[in-house]
Amino acid sequence: MKKPIVSVARHKDISSAVNFCLDQIEMPELTGKTVLLKPNVGREEDPRLGINTNPEVVEAVFKYLKENYKAKFLIGDSPIINTDTRIAFEQSGFSKLLKSDRIEFLDLDDRPPIELNIPQGRILKKIKVTGYWNDIDYIISIPVLKMHMHCGASLSFKNLKGLIYKRNKIHLHHFQAPDIIENLKRSSQKVKELDVAIADLSYIFKPDLVVIDASYALEGMGPSSGTCVKLDTIIASSNFLAADIIALAITQPDWSLKDVPHLKLISELLPNAPKSREDIKIIPGSLKQFIKPLEPPPTSINIKYKNVNLIDVESCSACLSTIFNLLKHNKDFIDKHFTAEKPLNLAIGKGITQSDLYSDTFLIGNCTYEHHENGLFIKGCTPVESTILKIIKEHLKIK
Repeated sequence: MKKPIVSVARHKDISSAVNFCLDQIEMPELTGKTVLLKPNVGREEDPRLGINTNPEVVEAVFKYLKENYKAKFLIGDSPIINTDTRIAFEQSGFSKLLKSDRIEFLDLDDRPPIELNIPQGRILKKIKVTGYWNDIDYIISIPVLKMHMHCGASLSFKNLKGLIYKRNKIHLHHFQAPDIIENLKRSSQKVKELDVAIADLSYIFKPDLVVIDASYALEGMGPSSGTCVKLDTIIASSNFLAADIIALAITQPDWSLKDVPHLKLISELLPNAPKSREDIKIIPGSLKQFIKPLEPPPTSINIKYKNVNLIDVESCSACLSTIFNLLKHNKDFIDKHFTAEKPLNLAIGKGITQSDLYSDTFLIGNCTYEHHENGLFIKGCTPVESTILKIIKEHLKIK
């Protein structure tokens, strides 16, 4: 079988890196089509933090495409709950691009959703996706390269979760399928229900072109609480799985697909799918000059504050990221009102039990509702940082 091509470039001028990469690969024919540029803009964050896609990369991709194809171009995403999509794009540096009369901005949650069936799915049998689904001919995934505390890494395929309508993304975190997981663990010890659900999406989601933004990557506690690393690197391919494999080969050279279980599952589902870098043609021929190992996501989540006790059992990344940001942004307040002897007790995750809890534990998020009578319940999926802080202050009787 013909090997898929993945091109890699490193350049301080990121548009030069984008142009080089796109020149090397077999591009889909976009003329006359409606093309969605799908960056990762899931949060209201400043650009170049490795959390959202660098707008310079998206601008360079758009410029390349509009100069080569007469297509209708769209750009959009569906961010995390309680986030305004346009504000997220503007806060993340996309204001210049959104002013272009050659590309149309979409809040992918604007229209009522379309429900797609996935009869082959092992866990995910149907999903509600953006109401714009039937208007889109081609999808170009432009993710930021980042480590992920629950999935190993977040790359071009996982970026397509943004096509899922609003809160339906959260459903992927809530499945329980112990028999399926027990069987899959024989070949991939790290696999979880979330990985299987993401892999099931590959029956309906397949980006036509991938441009992975590693200008700024996120190591460690991704998807939003890690450390930004400047790599000045772009990875492109018309084969999303090949691109994701090469992104891992550059940043986690000791890993295999077993370390990112949803990608391993996809490689087993798709016919003639690449399984490793040996199945891929790389331009240029060697990756040696590009390899930059990143700190992997932690295998266990530990809070370093002596006056905070976090009880985390099977939480999703949204809740966990919210807690980390709450602690990071309010350390002075926490140090003033809580001690090692009387800590701030927080509980998150669908797997907590009554025996895990203290009487004064703040139960964060709807997954903890079952135990609301045994603590101080804060509703939401996920409750925002300011709401959690407000309720903690009310409990302490602080104005």
